[in-house]
Amino acid sequence: YKVRTLTYGSGSDLHRPEYAAGAAIKTAPVDGSPFIDQWEGRSGWARTRYWGFDSKKLPIQGRVWYPDGPGPFPLVLIVHGNHSMEDFSDPGYGYLGELMASRGFIFASVDENFLNSSVSNLLGMPDAGLKDENDARGWMLLEHVRVFKEWNAAAANPFHGKVDTENIVLMGHSRGGEAVAVAALFNQLPYYPDNARIKLGYHHA
Repeated sequence: YKVRTLTYGSGSDLHRPEYAAGAAIKTAPVDGSPFIDQWEGRSGWARTRYWGFDSKKLPIQGRVWYPDGPGPFPLVLIVHGNHSMEDFSDPGYGYLGELMASRGFIFASVDENFLNSSVSNLLGMPDAGLKDENDARGWMLLEHVRVFKEWNAAAANPFHGKVDTENIVLMGHSRGGEAVAVAALFNQLPYYPDNARIKLGYHHA
C-alpha cells in the first residue's frame, strides 16, 4: 500500500508543533492521577511547568502511519520505553510505521514521554520522580484504543470505517513492554485493582 501519515494530539503541546497546531485530529485530555504517584512537590512542579499540564490532564497523542485504502485494517499501537522526557522517544518508530502501513496495518506510535524520567526528578530527593507510573502507561494505551474505536465510528474522521476493531495489537519497548502487560490485564478487569472505585471495563478485542 501507499503510506499516509498524520498526528493526533491536544492541539496545545508546548514543544512539538505536530501535536499542537499540526495535529490532524484534536483530542481531549484524560485524568491519569489515580494511576500515578508523586506527581507533586518540587519535581512535580518542574514536570508540570515543562509540559504545561499535570496528571489530571494527560494528553492523548500519537503519530500514525496507515495504508491508503478503504480498509478495515488491523490496528497496531506501540509505546516507547523510559528515557529522558525532554528527548522525545515516540518519533523513533517511523521506520517500522512505514513498513507496517505498507503491509496493510494502521500503526500508531503513542506519546507517553510525559511519564518518563527527567533530571528535574532530582528536585524531589530522596523520593525522586514518579512512582508506580507504569499503571498509567498501560491505562493510557487502553485510552488510545478507545479513541481509535470512536474515530472508526465517526463519519467525519480520517479513520472512519478503516479500523478492524476485532484485530488490535499492543507493542512496547522496555518499560513500554511492561506497559503492554499492564494494559492486557487492565483490559480484562472491571475495576482498578489498587482502587475499586475506579472503573475500567474496557474489554477491547
